[in-house]
Amino acid sequence: MRYTIDMSSKILIIEDNHTLTESLCDILSLDDYEVTATSSGREGLEKALKLHPDLIILDIKMPDMDGYQVFAALRKDIWGKQARVLILTASESIEQISKNVDLPTKYVLFKPKVSVEQLREVIKARLSQPE
Repeated sequence: MRYTIDMSSKILIIEDNHTLTESLCDILSLDDYEVTATSSGREGLEKALKLHPDLIILDIKMPDMDGYQVFAALRKDIWGKQARVLILTASESIEQISKNVDLPTKYVLFKPKVSVEQLREVIKARLSQPE
C-alpha cells in the first residue's frame, strides 16, 4: 500500500505518560515529522486549536481533561470538525471508545500492544486521508 503524504507533517501528541511521549517524539522525529507534545488534555486542546496540526495522537485517560472531552471540544470548532485524530490508549474497550468518539476503529490503537511499525503505518494512513 502506498501513501502520498508530506513527511514534514505536524503531529501533536496529547499523552500524560512522559516516557511514552518521549519515545513517540523520538520515533516520529526520526521519521521527519514536526512533533509537539503535551501531557495535559486542556493544554493539548489549546495547542490543537492554535497550531492546527496535521494529526493529533490522543490518549483517553488524563487527569485534567480526558480524551473524550478533548475530542468533543475539537469537534465543536470549525477547524476541529475535520481534524485528523488517532486514539492511542491503554484503557477502555473499542466499544466504549466507539460510544464516545465518532472515529473509525482502525484509528484506535491500544498500548502497549501496538508495535512501532504498526503505529507508523496507521499514522501514514491517517495522514493520507482527506481532512
